[in-house]
Amino acid sequence: TIILSLQDVEVEGFKCDATTNHVGIDILSLPRGGAAAAALNPFPSGYNPFGYGLTDLGKEYLSYDGSLDSDVGRFLSSLKSGKRKSAPVMKEQWLEVVRVSKQGQSMRIYRKLDELISFCLKAGFID
Repeated sequence: TIILSLQDVEVEGFKCDATTNHVGIDILSLPRGGAAAAALNPFPSGYNPFGYGLTDLGKEYLSYDGSLDSDVGRFLSSLKSGKRKSAPVMKEQWLEVVRVSKQGQSMRIYRKLDELISFCLKAGFID
C-alpha cells in the first residue's frame, strides 16, 4: 500500500514527508466505527440474537394498575413468561393473537411491533 503524505509526519520512527511516497499501512483501510462498521455488522442496533426478555423495570411497569390498557403494557405482558423471544417469533405470535381476538389494539401492536421493540429497548423495559 502506498501512502502519500500531504505534510511532514513522523510516527514511532516512521518518517513521511510531503514529497515522498512510502510503503506502509493504509490508515484508510483500517476498520473503525461509523457507517462502515454498520455496513459490515449483520445485526442492527439493539438486536439481541438470543431474543428479547422483560427487565425488572418492565415488570415494575406491568405491576401498575391500568398498565395493560396501553399498547406498551399489552406488548410487555406477552413477554411475562420469562422466556426470551426473537422479533420473528413475536411477530408470528402477534399475528395469531390478531386472528383470534380481532381487536384493534392487537392489530395496532402487530403493525407497529418493530417500533414497540425499539421504544421498549430505549426505555429499558426489555433487553
